[in-house]
Amino acid sequence: MVRLQALAVAAGVVFAGGGLAEAVDLPPAPTLPAQSASEDEFMGWYLRGDIGLGVAVAEPSLVSAPGPVATGVLGGVLSPAAFWASNNTTPPPFGMIDAGVGYRFNAWFRMDGTLEYRGGGVRSHSSLTDPASPAFGGPVDCAYFDRADVSSIVGLLNGYADLGTYWGFTPFVGAGLGFADNRASGFADRGLADTLNGPLGVSAGSFSSGSRTSFAWALMAGLDYDLAPNLKLELGYRYLNYGSLAAAGFRCVAGAAGAFGPADCDGVLLAVSSRGMLASSDFRLGLIWTVGELVAPPAPVVARY
Repeated sequence: MVRLQALAVAAGVVFAGGGLAEAVDLPPAPTLPAQSASEDEFMGWYLRGDIGLGVAVAEPSLVSAPGPVATGVLGGVLSPAAFWASNNTTPPPFGMIDAGVGYRFNAWFRMDGTLEYRGGGVRSHSSLTDPASPAFGGPVDCAYFDRADVSSIVGLLNGYADLGTYWGFTPFVGAGLGFADNRASGFADRGLADTLNGPLGVSAGSFSSGSRTSFAWALMAGLDYDLAPNLKLELGYRYLNYGSLAAAGFRCVAGAAGAFGPADCDGVLLAVSSRGMLASSDFRLGLIWTVGELVAPPAPVVARY
């Protein structure tokens, strides 16, 4: 019995020793290679600049206060049946330039702040019809033509989601919030009138320059292209909604008669503003330059067994 127990103990020692030796001879557990960051995965500050062209997508009709009808009725020139219509407001294309600074947080998200100047103008055609003007003893029809130069300072805080890089191209979408200070200057008005007794003299006048600060917001999409490790070319589309216009203080041109008498030139303080919002489809070309050293994000932690 003692001999059998000794053999069993010896066999256990042999097997245990073989197991330990085999465990010692096992190769080390494999480790995953550290992920290499591409240029688009670097974090850091960047500068940007853009130029572009904006095409109006809305027609902000111009309205005045007090309106021509109210002014004419109070002056005894128009009847309460008079009707005013403002239509065919056509802002021509706007040119723009901006600059900004931003920060890339990771491979897919970045933010920047931009300050933009945009300049253009607005054209408007309005009409006034009175079927029974007391001043002219019958119907009267008036037409007005307005023009103004419009310039805007737009400040936006923008966020972008990059959607991956493919053959050097990185598509993105984004949105922005901010403000717009819109200034109307060189606001000129011309009027013509026709009555039963024939046409009246041409009226001409102008509004003093005025500005209005409004809330602005934008939606964006486009493509970035890698020109160099630190430089990207960006081609983008933006829908921008940037508020409204305002001007005040109408003054008649010396020697010009009112379109329906002196009622529109008697010192009444008129103010004109846009009823609808200024909205534009902007097509922009820009450069994005990464500032300083590129910093790669931390490598993932790899457990070793």
